[in-house]
Amino acid sequence: MGTRTRPPKSLSDIKTHSGRVSRGDQSYRDYFQAGALELEKWRREREREASLRRLSVINDRIAQINHEKSILLGGVLAEDLRKSETGSSLVEKPPRGVRIKY
Repeated sequence: MGTRTRPPKSLSDIKTHSGRVSRGDQSYRDYFQAGALELEKWRREREREASLRRLSVINDRIAQINHEKSILLGGVLAEDLRKSETGSSLVEKPPRGVRIKY
């Protein structure tokens, strides 16, 4: 056999129609992009609804905490007023446990 004078063909030698089609002939691509945008919009709406539900749960818990705190502090203030009216003073107790200084 003789020596080759032409280089072997590769993928870059395959003739295709890519790049020759005008943008106006690809309406299916526009429909696909519109559908993808609809799906993304639907997902974002679901995400927003979940976030709003979570925020309402958090806000409800904060309101409960404030209510419980006001009840507890109201009882403490009433007890302090009662003690101040009777004139009883607080007796300091010695600290319990081991005290460690850092």
